[in-house]
Amino acid sequence: MKKSKTIIVLTGLALLMGCETGMSNKGSTTTTKTDSVESGIISKGSASANYKPHIPKSSEIKKIYSKSGTPGYYIQVGYFKNHKPNDEFINRIKYAELPYSIIKKYRDSQSYYYALVGPYISYTQAMNIIGSAKEFVTPTAFIIKLARP
Repeated sequence: MKKSKTIIVLTGLALLMGCETGMSNKGSTTTTKTDSVESGIISKGSASANYKPHIPKSSEIKKIYSKSGTPGYYIQVGYFKNHKPNDEFINRIKYAELPYSIIKKYRDSQSYYYALVGPYISYTQAMNIIGSAKEFVTPTAFIIKLARP
């Protein structure tokens, strides 16, 4: 038993020591920017430091104006003309355990119903939830901003 543990440990060490790092060891372990790194290891100051999430300008976000709804960011999962969403659609939202509201708007003497998930304080919070809305409710869900007129 003790001999097999020793063999396993030695085999593991041999594998770790034999791993290729993508750099040849010629006396110096420092690389310059002209050296190619084949191992996929990226220096600290590169891509991860420059990552910024995309937050669209306020002019890029669709807005809905309502006196009755709570202002904030919502995920629009449905838009219905002249009728409310059916129970099957509402049950998909409930199954995903998402907070929702139905906003009724009048335009050109017709009723329009918006099925909205939210509200969320920021665009980033809505972005964190939109994956669930697309998976469980509808793949065409998108973020809107509800504002007071």
